[in-house]
Amino acid sequence: MNKQAAAMTVQSQTLSFLPNTSPIQMLEIVKKLFKKLIEIFITVSGFVIAKMCTPHQCYWAALLWVKWFFPLAAFVDRLVFRRHQKSFFNKTTLLKFILSAITRYAYIEIPFRSPNEQALLEYHRKYGGFILCSAHFGLTMAVFGFLEKHGLPVTSISDGGPRKNAYGWNWGCTEPLRLIKSDAKSLFKVRKALANDEIVLIYCDHAPDENFQNDFLFLSPNIFEYSYKASIPLLFLGVALTHDGNIEIEFVEASYPIPTSREEMVVVMEEFRLFVAQRMKKNISFQKK
Repeated sequence: MNKQAAAMTVQSQTLSFLPNTSPIQMLEIVKKLFKKLIEIFITVSGFVIAKMCTPHQCYWAALLWVKWFFPLAAFVDRLVFRRHQKSFFNKTTLLKFILSAITRYAYIEIPFRSPNEQALLEYHRKYGGFILCSAHFGLTMAVFGFLEKHGLPVTSISDGGPRKNAYGWNWGCTEPLRLIKSDAKSLFKVRKALANDEIVLIYCDHAPDENFQNDFLFLSPNIFEYSYKASIPLLFLGVALTHDGNIEIEFVEASYPIPTSREEMVVVMEEFRLFVAQRMKKNISFQKK
């Protein structure tokens, strides 16, 4: 057998082992690989920052790193993969990932502030346990460290995320998170936590894609039904990264903190819908499309 025939035989055998993958499927595989490589790079960067900086310097180092890396990552992502789609990159997402990585090595002082933290403290004194109702704004996990500094116990309905080791210790906290798994018994556990004067953080949004980059966001009405039927107070939570690099945490009281009728419940739901829509700049609805 000559060299050309041998080469053709090897090529034929190699192709026979390749899956029957279309160009579109192959592009999706490359996209996922690209995203995974970015996440690995972010994690390694977090470890390097934690080793090189003091705990008090880590946050600002991470913020500067995100400001430098974000334009490059977003440019490559849009140029190569998503010319007509929204990128899954944003500054708050990158900052969240790198802070989670840093926390594995060092407790960090996060410069967050709240223009109405006294309202939160008064709310807890008045009601004891209550539901902190939020959506995935990007940096909502900052509230755990904020509440810990005020000595307020908090738990959340969550499975711990896809990277449970990374989120077991939340950035800005000296204690691990208390989580309630989302299952058939979760509401019973919520009621027990509220009876112990704990604050329960619940995310009310659901989105078709894992990055919450779609134009449509569906809000679950279940927690508002639960609040109405069980006479449990609600407080809205919003979080944003400000232009000066601080994390601003916002607490907003509904017109009817404890809805006593379905009419009042509908008013609270609409207030929360507008609360989320204004901060995420998305089309928000309680109805699935």
